[in-house]
Amino acid sequence: MQDKPNNSCDGQEPLPGELPPLRTSSRKKRGRKRGRGIYTAIAILLACALVLAVWVNRDNLKPANISEWVQTQMLGIGTGKGYPVHFNTENVMTRNFVSSGKDIFFTSDTAVRAYNSSAKELFNRKHSFSEPVMKVNGNRILVYNLGGTGYQLGNQLNTLLAGNADNKILGGAVCANGRFALLTQADGYCGKLTVYLPNGQVAFSYSFSEYSPTAVAMNASGTHAAVTAVSASNGVLTSVIYELDFNSNKTVKPIASYSDTTFLDICYTDSNGVLAVGDTQTAALSAGGKKLSAYSYGDGELCSWNLQRGGAVLGISKFHNAVAGTLAAVGTDGKQTAVVQVDRAPSSVSRMGQVMAALCGSKIQAYSIAGGGAAGTCSVGTNARAVALRTEKQAYILDVSEVRLEGLKA
Repeated sequence: MQDKPNNSCDGQEPLPGELPPLRTSSRKKRGRKRGRGIYTAIAILLACALVLAVWVNRDNLKPANISEWVQTQMLGIGTGKGYPVHFNTENVMTRNFVSSGKDIFFTSDTAVRAYNSSAKELFNRKHSFSEPVMKVNGNRILVYNLGGTGYQLGNQLNTLLAGNADNKILGGAVCANGRFALLTQADGYCGKLTVYLPNGQVAFSYSFSEYSPTAVAMNASGTHAAVTAVSASNGVLTSVIYELDFNSNKTVKPIASYSDTTFLDICYTDSNGVLAVGDTQTAALSAGGKKLSAYSYGDGELCSWNLQRGGAVLGISKFHNAVAGTLAAVGTDGKQTAVVQVDRAPSSVSRMGQVMAALCGSKIQAYSIAGGGAAGTCSVGTNARAVALRTEKQAYILDVSEVRLEGLKA
């Protein structure tokens, strides 16, 4: 008689009348080991991601910064009396009306103020500048006196420092980490860039000998600056862009030049390139300083703009004193992403997410920055002076004597 083959572990089918073979526990053990290995790998990846996040945000995780963040969040808790907010005796310039973090910041001829979406006052600080210009980045607010020497740096909690530049101020920029820069006139030079640490100490300076600086931007970490400058020779107007490394004291040459334009504003883009808005064109440079596209206004006249890391929104009139106008979105590569013809020349423009908005007469008109499809509208009256989008569906409106929060309807 032949021995019956053992089917318990050789993978063969059971004979008729036999029960299915029992499996050994070795496969279960191997399965458990594989499961533990997967969980271990996931845990290691999560730990690496946490370490990387801590390293990238190491400056923000300092005890002082954590304390400031907590206090700022506490400041925003609670509700106000609702909009509108009135300021009958103050004059607010449209350039000093900025939405940041869904709150509204604005600087009048007497004070710097901020309110949340329920009109709760976050702060209200007096200043004595005759020509104030406000720059907001994260929780840092820089206000300087254009054509004067005074400046002050603050957050939502306090004025952190105040001082006077050595000469008349031409422009400025601020980083979220508190570093800031001022462009000033300079004896014997066309102008000077001075970069300050958050405590007010000078970290870097550079004097321009060939071109007069017009605007400055700093990268996110505050280690580099892009500066626009202009010069006129034999009736030819030339604008240039400088790239400055704060760790180098070498004399630098412009990385790009443009004819027949004056740059009014500049910023670093999400791709670490540069985007500059001029009176006749908006130009883009790559992170390596290579010229990309430039969006020309043709015969149009620039009447408003909004410049952010993700691109520019431009309000252009058809020609000088024209009634109708154009609303255009320009990407970080300098190429047009949307253009819309509007009945009234945009006197103020804004951008939030994928939506751009323009104040055209007594209406706010909003469109997609990707193609120009309609995104909403609202009537704001004939006294409206500026728009600042809070979200893609809400907009802060600057009126002659008040600030309002309006919804955009499709």
